[in-house]
Amino acid sequence: MSLEVTINDNEKLIDKLFENNSVFSKQKLTPSDVAIISLYYSALSNAKAITLLAKNGLTNVTDTLLRTFLEQSVYLTYIFQDNTEARAELLFFYEKMNSHTKALNIVKKLADKELAKNMQQRIDNQIKNDPSETSSLEESTEYFKKRYDRLFPRSIPNRNKIKQHWYNAEPDYKNTSFNQLCKNLGIKDLYLGMYAPYSDNTHGVNGITNFKVNHQDNEFNMIIEMYDKSSELTMLESELNLMFIRMASYYKIDGVNSWAKAIYSKIYSNVLLKRNYQRQQLLRKKGLR
Repeated sequence: MSLEVTINDNEKLIDKLFENNSVFSKQKLTPSDVAIISLYYSALSNAKAITLLAKNGLTNVTDTLLRTFLEQSVYLTYIFQDNTEARAELLFFYEKMNSHTKALNIVKKLADKELAKNMQQRIDNQIKNDPSETSSLEESTEYFKKRYDRLFPRSIPNRNKIKQHWYNAEPDYKNTSFNQLCKNLGIKDLYLGMYAPYSDNTHGVNGITNFKVNHQDNEFNMIIEMYDKSSELTMLESELNLMFIRMASYYKIDGVNSWAKAIYSKIYSNVLLKRNYQRQQLLRKKGLR
């Protein structure tokens, strides 16, 4: 089972959700659904880009994409762990609030006031044409701030500090950073071994690590040496398999004799060969032994 096949199966899953007589032919998309599906689709897009770059030998530019993919994978793990709808709703309104706030700040801080005015008019016109309760960027920003704020109980201490991270939610508000989130999810090794190094490489200076020095006759010869990313690609496939199982299970499209169940069997055969016990345990819960 190749990485390309795994990506293709995950893309088909999204299509399945919108087929006739499937999930979203029978129910409306909620903010939670939009958050889950958009996060999932974005992770798939990153996986496709990483695969394409690696296939063409451009492994020196994949670290930033791998970092983003890992972050998205951790977020989906957190969302599907418990209280899925509530957690996904937090992500939806947090991202909406953030994107509108950033747009408003840009418009207000632009030195070219004519450009700022034109930008705000375009954004306001777009908002007016959307089926929303607001008619301007300022109104929309305020609306999403209030919607996000409502998702946190008034009684919790340090409420404003807790709200800084959408994933710092129930039950105990202890996910005070992404590092802490990984620790609480039991995947601290993933953070230390992969996410943290990739984070170091997102500042544009990691290219120097691809150059090696050869000593020949008291001279230094610089050569570029792209390192092997097979382990990262294996990780990608593994995380995508987990995403597939969790998505199919949450949206209940993995019934007996279903297409998703057939993919489970394919994943199960693959993880048996690789002795991937975490995936085996998850699949056993789905009735595959």
